[in-house]
Amino acid sequence: MEKIYIGVAGTSEQPSTKLINAIDGFFEKLTITNYKIVFILGGYWGFMKYFADKAVEKEYEVVFILPDHPHTLPPNNENTIIIQTDLGYPTRSTILCKTSDVLIVFGGKIGSMIEALLAYDFGKPVIILKSGYDSDKLCSAYKNYFDKRAKAPIYCVDNVEELVNILKSILDKRRLSSSII
Repeated sequence: MEKIYIGVAGTSEQPSTKLINAIDGFFEKLTITNYKIVFILGGYWGFMKYFADKAVEKEYEVVFILPDHPHTLPPNNENTIIIQTDLGYPTRSTILCKTSDVLIVFGGKIGSMIEALLAYDFGKPVIILKSGYDSDKLCSAYKNYFDKRAKAPIYCVDNVEELVNILKSILDKRRLSSSII
């Protein structure tokens, strides 16, 4: 079964109740069976810890691209892969975005916004969940693409059901295009 690498961006702080509910809803609605999903995260604190713990609980594989001097180390178990780097946060984000097939921004500040722009620059689709964080401003500033080069589609969604439907659509297009080649 082919793997799909889903990059996940979110606040490094403790997530809001709204964001926790969104994560829980995301995993309830995520029913993709034609790919083995691997989540790529940039750390194991704040939102990322909650998301990673939920993903591991649901038996998904999680890869951590850690910056130098991470706040905390993730658990080392059968569903986690830990890559320790000597890179700063923005450089770590480059690896996360380049590795991902699609990036989901659950809500954050400048780090999540940079990751959205990096993923786009690498030609990766970006799905931004409007969650009340600063990353929502990208949805107000841009429609469909971040610039005229249209390197990858940008989707702004209001809820996790819409997020999962768009993710499935992206994966269906990917499967269709790879079967044509």
